[in-house]
Amino acid sequence: MAPFKQTSLLTLPLLTLSGVAAAQTNPSQPNVILILADDMGYGGVHCYGGDGIPSPAIDRLAEEGIVCTNFHTNAPVSSPTRVSIMTGCYQQRAGLNHIYSETDPMDGLDPDQFPAFATQLQAAGYRTGIMGKWHLGQDLRYNPLNHGFDEWHGYVMGNIDFHSHYNTQHRIDWWDGREVKDEPGYVTHLINRYSVEFIRESVEQQKPFFLFVSHNAVHVPMQGPNDPPLRTAEKCPYRHDKHMDPAEYQRIYRDMVQAMDEGVGQIVEALREAGVEENTLIIFTSDNGGASTAAEKYPSTGGYLRGAKGTLFEGGLRVPAIFHYPAGWGHRISPEPMMTMDLMPTILEFCGVENNRPIDGVSALSMLTDGRPLPQRKVFYGYTGWMAMTEGYWKMVGRKDGTYYLFNLFNDPQEEHDLSALYPERVERMRAEFEEWWAQTTKGTRLEGKNAFNASWR
Repeated sequence: MAPFKQTSLLTLPLLTLSGVAAAQTNPSQPNVILILADDMGYGGVHCYGGDGIPSPAIDRLAEEGIVCTNFHTNAPVSSPTRVSIMTGCYQQRAGLNHIYSETDPMDGLDPDQFPAFATQLQAAGYRTGIMGKWHLGQDLRYNPLNHGFDEWHGYVMGNIDFHSHYNTQHRIDWWDGREVKDEPGYVTHLINRYSVEFIRESVEQQKPFFLFVSHNAVHVPMQGPNDPPLRTAEKCPYRHDKHMDPAEYQRIYRDMVQAMDEGVGQIVEALREAGVEENTLIIFTSDNGGASTAAEKYPSTGGYLRGAKGTLFEGGLRVPAIFHYPAGWGHRISPEPMMTMDLMPTILEFCGVENNRPIDGVSALSMLTDGRPLPQRKVFYGYTGWMAMTEGYWKMVGRKDGTYYLFNLFNDPQEEHDLSALYPERVERMRAEFEEWWAQTTKGTRLEGKNAFNASWR
């Protein structure tokens, strides 16, 4: 992949695999921590070209780990991407082409049909925890503890006020397991604290662990640690950033990233103090591209890519992804194409846990351990009002208004040059392949028979 414009990735020192320590390359039952930012675009942190964004702890992960420049989310919004992470499948197989409803509590990921892969780790003796955002259903039947997690502190909806903890439905949304149990504190600080406690308790219990650190930052409402609450029981505005002065927006964004970055530093320090840093894989990524407001008010946060959250252009799908494993991998930059649905098989293989479910994702472990390329494949994206497909460096994007685009991402990662008029046969072939894929993956779901462009389930 050709390097992106104005990115600091090229300044990171490259290490060869031959220089990586061989000790503990394949230790039994290593630990895994998956850190997921919310609405963070490709340039959302300093090491990915974010202009003036303080992220020293995340930058250190990048300097010591594998930095992926071609990592994409399965969807340009939260819930579908999280389904792909938890199941290793295209989210359409769960009948999902939308964000889980905030008004229908019965809309969610059914643990009887699609249990999260935490159940497999749990069965293999792992202690499993999630701290922060769930967004895979509000009803108790969809609770993380029913999906293989031993411990959860966080919230069920798409976002909450960072200070008052009210969601957009005028309700306090902070849970301790299966109970709403509010407590004072800035959400990012709470997630950080519980993450560190989970690590220490797991080590004390002498159990390997999988920890999902699922942040609210940098999603709206835009609030730093010292900003006032926005929502109350009487007043619950969704956002307040659209008319915000760009300088103020940038200040708050930096504060939010800094609070999250401090948590990354605290996690690493806790691992080091417990003597398990070398044997713990830390993955840092985001659930989708940056919000359109960020692209307008803080352009570098989107990596100068076209589009933003909610679109199937690169700005909605391409995100930072860092894999940090001190025991054996070292530092390098990888242009290999990866998806969020690849995280499940990669983590399971890394932990030595055999996957016994049909999935769409592929394990990237051989690429991470010794640089072997991933198998070539065609990748499909469906989101209400959009369709897209990639084949190698070729990418086709279709919109509900009947507009189709064709890009070559090797020469044009910013998607500035539409080649559809030059290669109409390729566009038509890729469109037909998408339709075939859509029919196959939605068969037997609530999306079956629906047009991809109009496939909201409601």
